[in-house]
Amino acid sequence: MTRVLTDEEIARFRADGVIKIPRAVDPATAEQMLAAVDRLLASPASRGGTGMDRHLHPHDEEFRSFLHTTDLPAVAAQALGSQAIRIYFEQIFVKGPEVDRPFHWHQDHPYWPIRGAQVASTWVALTSSSVEASALEFVKGSHLWGKTFRPSNAAPGEMPDFDAMNQMWDNFGDLALSYTDVIEPFEERPDRFDIVGFDVEPGDALLFDYRIVHRSRGNGSPNRRVAVSWRWLGDDARWAPVPGTDPVIWTDDTWLQPGDLITDDDTFPLVYKAV
Repeated sequence: MTRVLTDEEIARFRADGVIKIPRAVDPATAEQMLAAVDRLLASPASRGGTGMDRHLHPHDEEFRSFLHTTDLPAVAAQALGSQAIRIYFEQIFVKGPEVDRPFHWHQDHPYWPIRGAQVASTWVALTSSSVEASALEFVKGSHLWGKTFRPSNAAPGEMPDFDAMNQMWDNFGDLALSYTDVIEPFEERPDRFDIVGFDVEPGDALLFDYRIVHRSRGNGSPNRRVAVSWRWLGDDARWAPVPGTDPVIWTDDTWLQPGDLITDDDTFPLVYKAV
């Protein structure tokens, strides 16, 4: 039976930009997902091994099966108020034990050639983790601010290396410079910003709007932190490539033209449709 969100969960997602869904994935499937991640990590010659591998479903049968054997797309559709859900890409996130490497405050949407209000990610924990050990934190309601914060490879208050960002992929640093709103240390202003973090167990999911500001701290624990995030596109998602956006899927990969609703079934497979 498909997991059904309560009215309160849907309202909280839309107001806060994020909800935790305990046991969104059953324990057996969570174990299968973790084994699939470990398979990738053990096979660096076949695209694995980096700990942040992504866009797996086009070439990996097991990850493709997860799109159709879990309730994750249906739950995203409920939260977004969308009749249909397409997959953009999925990504694994592995942070080893005692790795003091934070991922600073950021939004996802300035990185992506996607625009719309019905776009979200489902971050599924495959190991136990706490906020202090690199589970995710969010600035509640920041998806409704109407701001696009400048992507950065630096901590708040430090100077980004835009040349280095251009080396990550073409024009990325130049695109970042085009945005004027700059991330600040939100955690230092509890009087202004409401920050929420979530401790997680295997199978728990964090569903969040791609416009919300979020981060993960370093992992000071003796255990690794493993998660997989699926990026979902709802009914109003449009193709919006500009130089510098993430080329995980790029203009040569689709027949869509800028501004088109995303209807390319080959590049953005339909994984859920309400009946």
